[in-house]
Amino acid sequence: MRVLEGEKRNARRLIPIMQRVVPLFAHEDELQEALRVVLAEHGVAAERERRLSDSRSRIDLFVEPGVGVEVKIDGSWADVTRQLTRYAKCPEITELVLVTTRSKHHHIPSVLEGKPVHLVSLIGAAL
Repeated sequence: MRVLEGEKRNARRLIPIMQRVVPLFAHEDELQEALRVVLAEHGVAAERERRLSDSRSRIDLFVEPGVGVEVKIDGSWADVTRQLTRYAKCPEITELVLVTTRSKHHHIPSVLEGKPVHLVSLIGAAL
């Protein structure tokens, strides 16, 4: 799937691109960079570690016009949900995508603070 210039870059258009990443990484930073690269290869600019209006929050990847991508290879379900809720409260976020390699994160809410939350599971991508 190639994202064409001028297309709305909502989360549903980004998910098939991000699912192409094979999660052979020991650290979240490496997976974040792999996602940024694969998005760039498909014409989508993603800013890493974007500071949000909540001064204590930095989303792993930010894609205009408001898609926030959070990458998790560990952490509890409750901690991840709290973090995503904090991001969802920021006005510049219109949608969230959780990219994870853990099944414990699969039951995240589909909406937080009135904003859609999408899941990209990379479990089994390396099989």
